[in-house]
Amino acid sequence: MNGTTLDVIVPSSLVREAEDGREATRKLGYVARAATIFRADRLVVFPDREGERRRGGEYVRTVLEYCATPSYLRREVWGKREELRHVGVLPPMRPARSGPDGSELREGIVTEVGPEGRVRVNCGTQHPISLHASPGREYVEGERVTVRVSSREPVRARLTDDPAPGFRVTGAALEDALADAETAIATSRHGRELSVSGLADVRARMRDTHVAVAFGSPGRGLPAILGVDTEDVPVDPDATDGSGFDLWLNAIPRQGSEVVRTEEAIFAALSPLTLTE
Repeated sequence: MNGTTLDVIVPSSLVREAEDGREATRKLGYVARAATIFRADRLVVFPDREGERRRGGEYVRTVLEYCATPSYLRREVWGKREELRHVGVLPPMRPARSGPDGSELREGIVTEVGPEGRVRVNCGTQHPISLHASPGREYVEGERVTVRVSSREPVRARLTDDPAPGFRVTGAALEDALADAETAIATSRHGRELSVSGLADVRARMRDTHVAVAFGSPGRGLPAILGVDTEDVPVDPDATDGSGFDLWLNAIPRQGSEVVRTEEAIFAALSPLTLTE
């Protein structure tokens, strides 16, 4: 999906059926893992307070933001928090960092702002490294920055304005999350069935655009969250229903399980949608 910006949108009720914190953390870990694998730019959590139970939006965002933080920065950024009690069950994210020139992009934290336009940054190397500040930029301790590392031995690196590897986590109302998208896709078993022939049309809509793909929560799909009767979910690719979505898509038309978990649906939907030509 070169040239395409991808937002994955999930509700705050995402872990509503998790029996305990361990299960909730594991579930969120696989949502984050899917966002990493399919190179999502943003993972947006929208409020579904009617569907929330014990753990709501703040919990969901905290665990997802922890997942989005490089492993070498997690202790420094997060310390110990009750919501992160079970992070040992999380799968590794390991976002691709290598550039075409062999360099590596790494996220770091400014640990010290020194004299003569230099800053010290912890970016996962053996020790924090001293770097020239970018012209016209002022830095503060604790600021998250991106470092391009061209050599490890000896260390050669510079600060850059390039986005850090992986995805960012934000919270927003659903209508706001969809506002910037040029193509907004809702996933639902009641939507248009995805087929080999239909995939070409969907991919054409997505090419080199800002795409948002939204998912429901366990036992509470997007029609229920939006108050849309399942019989009114449009299957015509040119239909509009006022929901803010351009297309309602059933990415698992031969669903064999009565219920598909959200993390499973994300893998199932993004796999065909991110195919290359």
